[in-house]
Amino acid sequence: MKRYFSLLFLFLVFTKDNFGQQSNGRVNSLIAAENYFAAYAKDKGIRDAFLKVSDENTLLYKPNPVKAEAFFDKKSSNDPGKLDWSPSFAKISKSGDWGFTSGAYSYNSNINTTTVYGQYLSVWRTNSKGVWKLALRTEMIHPKPSNEPNLSFADPKSFRFFRQIAEGRLKQREELILTSDKLFSKTLLDNQRLAYDTFFAEEGRLLFPGYEPIIGKTKVNNFLSRQQIGVETIPSVANRALGSDLAYTYGKALITRDGITKMFNYTRIWESQEGFSWNILLEIYTPSEE
Repeated sequence: MKRYFSLLFLFLVFTKDNFGQQSNGRVNSLIAAENYFAAYAKDKGIRDAFLKVSDENTLLYKPNPVKAEAFFDKKSSNDPGKLDWSPSFAKISKSGDWGFTSGAYSYNSNINTTTVYGQYLSVWRTNSKGVWKLALRTEMIHPKPSNEPNLSFADPKSFRFFRQIAEGRLKQREELILTSDKLFSKTLLDNQRLAYDTFFAEEGRLLFPGYEPIIGKTKVNNFLSRQQIGVETIPSVANRALGSDLAYTYGKALITRDGITKMFNYTRIWESQEGFSWNILLEIYTPSEE
């Protein structure tokens, strides 16, 4: 049934542009937008596809955050490589204006036969016309996947929310998320296992370079302990859906392993849980250019 669900969404990418990119308030429209994006990349090329779904605020990690329009200079040629990806994990805010997708991707430059595999994260938001636009895209590399992904696409449990549009209140709500990230970061320094036990969702996902997704906070903690990985993060930016149930943060990370510390970028997807606490649904680390 899940496989049929995914194939049904793939059909949507062959419909008209506006339908393929318009939010209907449900996660299926978000999956359709991602699949439209992927199909456009195959048909028109990588640069044109990113410009098609981006706006002036879209950020890409190349490897550090850069505006998409600046990175894909319109005078530059299209990347001749082949980039394939497909979502396996996605959620949409109850406000229908914000969501994220994540899944496996592969890239072949067409210059050699080596294919690069990994995981991506796309954060989406709608513009004033209700059309999905890419807010942020980041990717990490791992070996060729050995397992088929489990599909998890979810609508909110409730679509009721208080519509707050005052600029000051919106800023305060973003500061609350950034404060949560700072508290998580401080707890990481004091007790890393406690930090993940406290702030990670039960089925939270860690996307760490060189490894397929680690799902579940117990498995995440065991992975970090087994690999003797120490994490220190420095939050910088937060953004939150109007529905106030989903958010993301990003910043820098210092990862210590085998006595060697390297700089990374991180992005975290947060979800408001019962009791109004915020937990991390997904965390991705990517190498940083220092």
